Amino acid sequence: LLIFIFKSADFRKNFDNILGGLVVGLVVVGLWYVTSNIFLESTSDFDGEVQITLREYLDPTTSQWDMAEDLHKDWVGPKPSRNSGSPMSFSFINPLGQTLGYVAKGFKRINIVLGVAIVFGVILGSFLMSLWMKSFRIEWFASVKDFFNHVVGGILMGFGGVLALGCTIGQGVTGVSTLALGSYLALISIVFGSALTMKVQYYRMVYEEAGFFSALSSSLVDMRLLPSMMRKLEKV
Repeated sequence: LLIFIFKSADFRKNFDNILGGLVVGLVVVGLWYVTSNIFLESTSDFDGEVQITLREYLDPTTSQWDMAEDLHKDWVGPKPSRNSGSPMSFSFINPLGQTLGYVAKGFKRINIVLGVAIVFGVILGSFLMSLWMKSFRIEWFASVKDFFNHVVGGILMGFGGVLALGCTIGQGVTGVSTLALGSYLALISIVFGSALTMKVQYYRMVYEEAGFFSALSSSLVDMRLLPSMMRKLEKV
């Protein structure tokens, strides 16, 4: 993968690409490390001072909840889910849901979790970076049609991200860093869907009167997924 990436002279000459890749990689690895090494210290009537992981503390199936009530005496609300304290890293699908919950519950501090910090951190960081690079500007869509295209794309992205348990970051970067088979399947599907969509849009730009299915079939022929007899438009 690195050979394929650094094969491009344009990529090597653009320091922003290298810096961005390093920062994203370090953030993903750093979050894996931090969320895997959070320990809580408490005093137990039976064991004295004890040190447990965050996952053990939050796991409602362990004996901690029933036998060591003093450990959870300050807990407010119902028991958390079993995977609440599991190690996690950078993603956007679940954090967006957590941020929505944080807003819906009145911005209460108890609802601030890593996902909420990720969402607001990315927004704030992007804003500050744009000011520093003097590239901040307010943009709108090219047209009303372009706006609705993005709305439909956002809806599809929302469903796809939930069903695939992640998006281009959650599965394509963070998930792949674990070498999980599901993450590779999701990444391949994302790349394929992006390539197909770009081809369909290109055909529709060249052939303005062409229908969607004509552009789709021609694109699939170009990608050698359909026989050439099913081509509806001349190759571009």
